[in-house]
Amino acid sequence: MEKAFPHRRFKRTIWWLALGYFLFYAPYAAFIKISTTGLWPGVNGPVSGFRLLPAVVISTAVVLPLIVSLAGWWPHAGRRQVFGMVIPFPRPLVFLSGLGTAIIIGTTTLIFTFPGVSIVFALVLMRGGVLIMAPIVDRVFKRRVRWFSWAAFAVVVPAIMIAFADVKNYRMSTVTVMLIIAYLSGYLLRIPCATKLAKSEDRVTTYRYFVEEQMVAIVLLVVIPAVFAVIGKGEIMMELRHGFTGFFSSSLTLPALIIGAFYACLYCFGTLIYLDCRENTYCIPLNRGSSLLAGFAASYALAVFLGQKPPSVAQLGSAGLLVIALLLLSPFHHVLEHALDRVRLSFAKAYRTLLDTESGMDRQRLFLFVCSGNTCRSPMAAAIANAEIASRLRIPFDALRTVNARALSAGVAARAGAPLTPEAQDVLRSMNVPVRSHAARNLTPELADQADMIFCMTSAQRKAVIEMIPAVAGKTYCLDAQGDIDDPIGKGMPAYLSCAGRIRDLVRLRFDQLSPPVGLQI
Repeated sequence: MEKAFPHRRFKRTIWWLALGYFLFYAPYAAFIKISTTGLWPGVNGPVSGFRLLPAVVISTAVVLPLIVSLAGWWPHAGRRQVFGMVIPFPRPLVFLSGLGTAIIIGTTTLIFTFPGVSIVFALVLMRGGVLIMAPIVDRVFKRRVRWFSWAAFAVVVPAIMIAFADVKNYRMSTVTVMLIIAYLSGYLLRIPCATKLAKSEDRVTTYRYFVEEQMVAIVLLVVIPAVFAVIGKGEIMMELRHGFTGFFSSSLTLPALIIGAFYACLYCFGTLIYLDCRENTYCIPLNRGSSLLAGFAASYALAVFLGQKPPSVAQLGSAGLLVIALLLLSPFHHVLEHALDRVRLSFAKAYRTLLDTESGMDRQRLFLFVCSGNTCRSPMAAAIANAEIASRLRIPFDALRTVNARALSAGVAARAGAPLTPEAQDVLRSMNVPVRSHAARNLTPELADQADMIFCMTSAQRKAVIEMIPAVAGKTYCLDAQGDIDDPIGKGMPAYLSCAGRIRDLVRLRFDQLSPPVGLQI
């Protein structure tokens, strides 16, 4: 669904983030297995993940702030005055996300440590569950979810069922199941918070959320297991206590510190992928796919070099289905979508040609104006164009439905149903342009094909339309051939007045350039 953010379309930073995530995730997973299966020098026999966890979380809690400091991101954090001092302080909703992140970090490490659970098996269960969340969260937040997202959803469900069917080859204890549930619950807290607060084109917003979330997460990451260690009742809590008390003497300390440092690094890459302004159904599969490939790399490296058990056939089959789901959610779907668009447009053209021939009437001239959200520039342009058509034909505005010319608008990233902004309504009224009820809509191949001409507000939007529907490239233009028409949203009434005046002049110019000019033989 990358079309939702056309001006981000050609930025490849997210793919470098995915590469970094892969490069740190593979050794992270491998080191956990090496440390807990007795393969690390000085470690005799299997080791409980709960004993390993304290050193891992302490390392992560130390390295993460160092990374933020080196990146120079601390100034982005929100501030609050406490006892006369202004200090960095997260927003309330970020505390929930930080709690979810702390749960995710701890449970991810623990799930990999169980001797009865392979790296790939754990990844299939964890990654599949989060993949399912992606389109659901997008729907809740009214982000546009396309057919390929739901198709991928349908593929993920059997992938998880196959993984569960393979449980006979592994020892899925009650604790393991509880940890997977806790892991997924962490994402149920984190993904909605990130979607609401941080998935923005503004880097400052993204970095603020990143810094505030890790501030909460690193504290809870250490405090929660420490509290259980202090309680010290039961086998698990005693293992945590041994992990804390043996921090300076255990032979596991060094590999645990390395694991924690790797996680701090992969956390940075993975979180920045999540916080990309594109929709979850794009970002989450990219993140999950990178870690899944890292898990395969780690598993086969352990099998080849250390004689560990390779992934089972069922695991490979389940992971293969997840790869198909990722392909459906990746840019690969554009190939199929473009082919389907061409077929639909060909049939639509043939059908309308037949109708026009049978009716003996000229097809209606439709001028389509396109912007991003379809709540400001493009609906103002359509309203101005319709008023201009009525004026040139010397008919009342309400009589436009009786003639074969009209203007419509659409967006490439619209929130369907959103109204025209109040400022746009006021500006149109000040120009004596009738204001009709408006509900934002997204551009579709059918609507684009009906248009005689498509006018976009920016060159980026024109590129987005052409990439979305290549067949309309020959009739898609920038309304202003000399430059972009800036979005006035959030800039006050003077910006709206300037924008609307410029659009009016450009609409008149475009209509004068048409052959025949609009209003003469329309």
